Amino acid sequence: MQPPPARDTAGQTAAGRGFLGWRDPLLLAARPSGERVRRFVAMLLMLQRLSYLLPACSSLFAGEVLFSGRTRNAVLLASALVWNVALFHWVARRGWFTPRAVVIDVLATCVFMIGVTGACLPASGTCVSNWSSHALLATGALIGAVGERPVQFTALLPPIAVYAIAHADDLGRRFPPVLELAVRVNGYLWFAVIVFFIHRYLAAQAARLDGLAEQRLAAEAERAAERTRLAHYRQLHDTVLATLTAIARGGLDHCTEEVRRRCAADAAYVRALIGQDGAGPATGLGNGLARAVSRAAGLGLCVRYAAEALPEDLPAGVAAAMAESAAEALNNVVRHSGEREAWLTAVAVDGVVTVRVVDRGRGFDPGRAGIGYGLRSSVAGRMREIGGSAEIITAPGEGACVELRWPDRPL
Repeated sequence: MQPPPARDTAGQTAAGRGFLGWRDPLLLAARPSGERVRRFVAMLLMLQRLSYLLPACSSLFAGEVLFSGRTRNAVLLASALVWNVALFHWVARRGWFTPRAVVIDVLATCVFMIGVTGACLPASGTCVSNWSSHALLATGALIGAVGERPVQFTALLPPIAVYAIAHADDLGRRFPPVLELAVRVNGYLWFAVIVFFIHRYLAAQAARLDGLAEQRLAAEAERAAERTRLAHYRQLHDTVLATLTAIARGGLDHCTEEVRRRCAADAAYVRALIGQDGAGPATGLGNGLARAVSRAAGLGLCVRYAAEALPEDLPAGVAAAMAESAAEALNNVVRHSGEREAWLTAVAVDGVVTVRVVDRGRGFDPGRAGIGYGLRSSVAGRMREIGGSAEIITAPGEGACVELRWPDRPL
């Protein structure tokens, strides 16, 4: 029997939200294939049990007398309803049937067979009103669903023995007792076998589909990584390699201030690439910020770049807007700060992505000079459009800090 999935810190599996997870298809689709199959099979077993419990409830209102003990039948039926509600609530929380649940279900079915059969009138002992026979089929299906090894199918034997005891008075009327018992429990045994193969087949197919999906995602990730590497190679060719080649051929004097600034900018770009690799998997925002550093390096600005824990699932529009806003903030450093060095950092904390551009330049008084069009529209305006915010912190002689946040408030 398969163990239940591990619980999270709240004591419930994530897929337990909603009954058996079917109220949230996206949540269920995100679960492992084995859990999806188990919850699907559990739903089928629940529907099968409803198919006999609901008609059994109608027997309470039958005009004809079907039971010698109406009260006993009503109590047993109420017990069956309570147990099945508890059983599937248990499954909804844990994701599958535990061995304890299966044992309790077998014992409950044995009690129902003795109690209900004893309450039926002799003429109706094997008629449709004896809903315990249908409970036997449901228990067989449950044993087949959870069975993984042949030894576990021995759980089918106790209900057969109890059925023989409960129906000792009416066995052997048409066939020899053993043969008639075999005929009556035939459906019970086949239910177990059929559900066993259904579960195994669905699990194998789901695992195969998951494997194919993982292969496809791995191939796509490899192609994306290859495109990223190619873009980096091109940038290195246009910046660092071009500078080194020019110096090697004597086209540039490495002692001049201009060449030193260019080398410093190229070094900053290489550090940005290394920092991006150290931040984890390549992301849309990480790539965009690296391109912003590269463009700033082409303008002679040395950017110290560091990124940490950037989310891989950031919406493409948000990543592009934040990268372009950071690029405009770096352009503003080049145009107005009087400095040739800036710091660019990016981090995600508690679902909020923060990008900062800092310089130690001349700064300005926002109250007197106001914020220019570039910061007002290309930075603050662009961030507002995606549901984020931009804050400019500056003072005369104190440099400037442009802080970008998305979302503006934690989700």
